[in-house]
Amino acid sequence: MNKANIWLAVLFAAAGATANAHSQLRSSTPAEASTIAPPTQVVLGFSEISQLTALTLVQGPGPALKVAPLPQQPAQQLSVGLPKLAPGAWSLTWRVIGSDGHITHGTVHFTVK
Repeated sequence: MNKANIWLAVLFAAAGATANAHSQLRSSTPAEASTIAPPTQVVLGFSEISQLTALTLVQGPGPALKVAPLPQQPAQQLSVGLPKLAPGAWSLTWRVIGSDGHITHGTVHFTVK
């Protein structure tokens, strides 16, 4: 392996380590692809302490509903109360700032029976 290939390998390894350091969703209630009774709260578990900055709900093609109030303190597990949800398919979109300062976002899909 020549010096250029060694440096490329080091750069790719460092980039992979940095990407894995961002806050990642480890668990959620409701869980992805679950069918549940109407939930009264959402609980998101992350790989590191995170600050929840946005949480929205969307049913089907309907308008986005911002969920508030959000927790004021960063935590590894974050809970937020939900409004009464009608039966049907829902998407819960979240955004957090991890302890490393990077923004991470994602969506959890579930169905209310």
